[in-house]
Amino acid sequence: MNRRIQLAITSLAWRFKGADVARRYEELMAREYWPVEKWRSCQDELVRIFAAHCYEHSPFHRRRFASAGLTPSDIRAAADLPKLPILTKNDVRQNADQLLADNFDRRRLRLGHTSGSTGAPLTYYYDASVTEYTEAGLWRDFSRCGWQGGEKIAGMWGLRPANLLASRLRKAICNAVGLVYLSAWKVDDDQFDRWSRLLNRARPTVLVAFASVGGRFAHWLIEHHRSVPSIKGVFTTAETLYPPQRQALENAFGCKVFDYYGCQEVPHIACQCELGRMHVNPDMVAVENGPADELGRRLLIVTGLRNLAMPFLRYAPGDTAVLLEENCPCGRTTPLMELGISRVSDVFRLPGGKAYPSLYFVVRLQRGGFEGVETFQFHQDRPDHIYLRIVRNARFDGPAEKRLAATAKEIESEMDHQARVEIAYVDHIEQSASNKHHYARSDVK
Repeated sequence: MNRRIQLAITSLAWRFKGADVARRYEELMAREYWPVEKWRSCQDELVRIFAAHCYEHSPFHRRRFASAGLTPSDIRAAADLPKLPILTKNDVRQNADQLLADNFDRRRLRLGHTSGSTGAPLTYYYDASVTEYTEAGLWRDFSRCGWQGGEKIAGMWGLRPANLLASRLRKAICNAVGLVYLSAWKVDDDQFDRWSRLLNRARPTVLVAFASVGGRFAHWLIEHHRSVPSIKGVFTTAETLYPPQRQALENAFGCKVFDYYGCQEVPHIACQCELGRMHVNPDMVAVENGPADELGRRLLIVTGLRNLAMPFLRYAPGDTAVLLEENCPCGRTTPLMELGISRVSDVFRLPGGKAYPSLYFVVRLQRGGFEGVETFQFHQDRPDHIYLRIVRNARFDGPAEKRLAATAKEIESEMDHQARVEIAYVDHIEQSASNKHHYARSDVK
């Protein structure tokens, strides 16, 4: 189908759902290369409007202002946000009704749920404008690889359909709006073969994928001498993207890989440019560095500027990041950040009190070699015990088994033998509710 015709159909489909995505996309693209002064003025104005809205219409936030001795006149710019308390996930769970803005009809709002990857799931509300800005923001991100409106987008979705009818309906809707549906609920060689054939028939120019599944698919393509030449850019999300996965994706698809970051309750926070630098979206969020945790990592604090129905003002999503005072040679003047490689909750605590971030375990296994390993997971089930679950592939052999055993012993030694690392060979590693893969997780709090 002609790209312009597909764009018209896609735009009409979104309009039918109450979102004028094409108009928002034009608005956002006009800002892509704004000078820094214009960006700062735009964000400060959005912050002033958002803070006043929170005070006037959200009972919870009004109390927060009062407890800090503040009024909306005290929040005139993004730099004033640290005057307010941090909003935690528990605050949201315990005060959902009070967070809702009283100038919205709850019956007309949309209900969302997080996957609970850092604890209990979270329920939140949003209105149609959030969908509009989020989708348009993704289109802006995709443009960084050369994507144009109306070109098809392929996505490895991780949600399991409730039934066959729901699955077919989702595929039909995706086809209507130019999306190629790749169900990532359960993947194997047969599924990868189907994906390869489907992608070459549909010819999308963008692929959106979880890093873990995308990386495995990339290795399969390379091993089976397959290619998908239509792809201009691969965009990874929802999971940490590790260097070996990026390299495999770039080799398999012959294009750049862009990591983008957001959470379901505060979407579209940042995305990498073609030079690999992570750019914050100042017309969507205001970001800050919060206090350091026990490992010295800086907590990320975000204010979602587009969800007025249930405002997330100075919210801590559970990730770590460093905001950078640098300019990017790509020409964009939006703020830069480096996303922490592990979440606040991904900390392994040992009986002696020492703590290790999840990245330590992933890097140690990477140093030992991934040859023969399809996927893996470190799982601390008690302070003195860590499972290393391994799913083997066809290249697994005796030397690979010895390397893994040696790596496990080295990790035990580096931890002063405070915990035992037990290797367990399994056929499948359970994913999260939204099909995310956690390479390291701890049940020890």
